[in-house]
Amino acid sequence: MKALKGFFMQTQEIKILEGQRALGFSQEKMRALRDAVAQEVGAMALLERDMPESAVVLLDALMATTGKIVFSGIGKSWLIAQKLVGTFCGVGVSAVGLHGCDALHGDLGLVQQQDLVIVISKSATGIEFEYVLSSLRLQGVRTALLCCNNGPLCGYADIVVQIPFERESCPLNLAPTTSSTVTMALGHALAVAVSSARGFDKADFARFHPAGALGRKLLLTVDAIMHKGDTLPFVGVNAPFTDIMYTISSKKLGFCIVRDEQNAFVGVITDGDLRRACNVGPAVFEQCAADFVNTNPKTIEPRAMAIQALEVMEKYSITNLVVVHDGDIVGAVHIHDLVKAGIKG
Repeated sequence: MKALKGFFMQTQEIKILEGQRALGFSQEKMRALRDAVAQEVGAMALLERDMPESAVVLLDALMATTGKIVFSGIGKSWLIAQKLVGTFCGVGVSAVGLHGCDALHGDLGLVQQQDLVIVISKSATGIEFEYVLSSLRLQGVRTALLCCNNGPLCGYADIVVQIPFERESCPLNLAPTTSSTVTMALGHALAVAVSSARGFDKADFARFHPAGALGRKLLLTVDAIMHKGDTLPFVGVNAPFTDIMYTISSKKLGFCIVRDEQNAFVGVITDGDLRRACNVGPAVFEQCAADFVNTNPKTIEPRAMAIQALEVMEKYSITNLVVVHDGDIVGAVHIHDLVKAGIKG
């Protein structure tokens, strides 16, 4: 019995040691992650504190450029260039990418004299770009270099922005990590500054992102989502209660549109109006649309923005609108239509 007790105590001690060892490994991994992030955060702080004056010169050149912005790079720098192309285009600044090697073999024809070419190279070295930048200078094309070191390419570009940089977060100080982060950050800052100076607003953003949530909210019009034709829940001004109830139920819009003998718009009756009408008891079956129609309903124009329809519905706590143009009924929109279109979450 004593031996068995000793065995269990020994087993428990092993489990505790294993747990402590696992916890130590976990803490060590967490420290490694935190240290790497701290290196990146420190590099960003250094960039913010010691932003080179030449960055302002490049910003002025970007704002003055009447052509497109051409980003170029090789290796990891090419990946940064591609990301910056997307960022600039997304905020309304025309930009394209040109791989450094492709530029050497005919694709330099992409560049026009009114363009601005921005080469990205951490080390500011590379025989490819010595040829490319020399050729562009002969063509009178303005060029800029984003780099972290003072290398040979600095003598080939019109504008050189040497980003303040100490070391990579890579323990070997070799893999492009921190240098990529600060280069990307400066590129984003330039894009934001240019777009802000040009008055880029939400409407502009929507034009360049038509399939996005904001694009739908700012570009989608009522006529694109409204019900029309045979799907509209029309009833006559003298329609009996049962016809009204059937129309609202069968058309599944939660209301009906009341018209007079000349098909002129009279008003609407909602399913809520029907429920309230039932307060009179069985006598409701003797009433017609004219007895409880709302003759002052909210309406909207077909070319109004869908987001405006939502704003009206939310302001007046209603779920549907009649779409009217020049006094004629052309459609109807329900709040469910706005949900399906992604206008309302």
